[in-house]
Amino acid sequence: MPRSDLLSFISPFQPLFAMGVKAIIEQSAPNRLPTMGEGDIDPSTLWNWFTKCENFLCHKNITNLDMVKTVAYGMGGVRTICWLAAKGPILGDMDWDSYKTQMRTLFLQSDWEHSTRMEILRMHQPSTKPFFDFALEVMGRNNLLAGTDSFMNDEYMRETLEATMEQELSRECNLDNVSQLSDFQEWIDTVRHIDERHHACLEELTREIAKMNIRSAPTTQTPFQHASTTSNTSATSTGQTTPMPKLLQEECQLLSENGRSAVTAILANTRTNAGATTHVNDILSANIEEVPSTNAIAGR
Repeated sequence: MPRSDLLSFISPFQPLFAMGVKAIIEQSAPNRLPTMGEGDIDPSTLWNWFTKCENFLCHKNITNLDMVKTVAYGMGGVRTICWLAAKGPILGDMDWDSYKTQMRTLFLQSDWEHSTRMEILRMHQPSTKPFFDFALEVMGRNNLLAGTDSFMNDEYMRETLEATMEQELSRECNLDNVSQLSDFQEWIDTVRHIDERHHACLEELTREIAKMNIRSAPTTQTPFQHASTTSNTSATSTGQTTPMPKLLQEECQLLSENGRSAVTAILANTRTNAGATTHVNDILSANIEEVPSTNAIAGR
């Protein structure tokens, strides 16, 4: 049966595939045939199915021309009906790569390659996610494109990770001349080390700021003192602008040594004024002239 006839044969069953529930791939052991349950099939489902099938076929030492016939019986529900009804010359002569192409044509949207590639290019490393975890997520998404023209090799994957990594990490990599590295795996390992060092520094700054806030916390006022202070403040605050609070000496030192961008996020979570969070940028702007200039750790 020609490929076009196979597509027209399966076409009447297509509405049954869109069930709103993702198909589940199961395999009890590496040497047991995997099975695909009924449900919707997306690129990640197919990739999981192909991977488990290939591991099983490799374990059983099954030849290329027998691969499709072997794994087809693991496709459950309507898929079994479709493939077994047309198994004659199609399944007997179809090689593994042709089978994968057929499956993608039958079950995926016509623009799935483009959509998947665009999803990868739109990804961006969150400031709270380690670089290595983010890189694995991007490379895992790229694996869905394996065997297609849209698959990114190491060169394009590196360019993608460089463009989508967190901005502060990108600056630190530039200062460390990471771009001089030619091997992709060595580049990944080096960026990972820089990122871990960067996060360790931010964690240390967070702990120091927390300690300073505890030491500088005001003493508890008596009810009489609190009422008097509230009364005086109400009487004199009309028409006046509350001045920006001064940075502590320790905060000035941290700002001087680590730069404004590295300290801002930490102060935003720890600096308070009368129970309300103070606008950090206003604090830094109001005190910037009092902070000694230094280039101890530039670029952070």
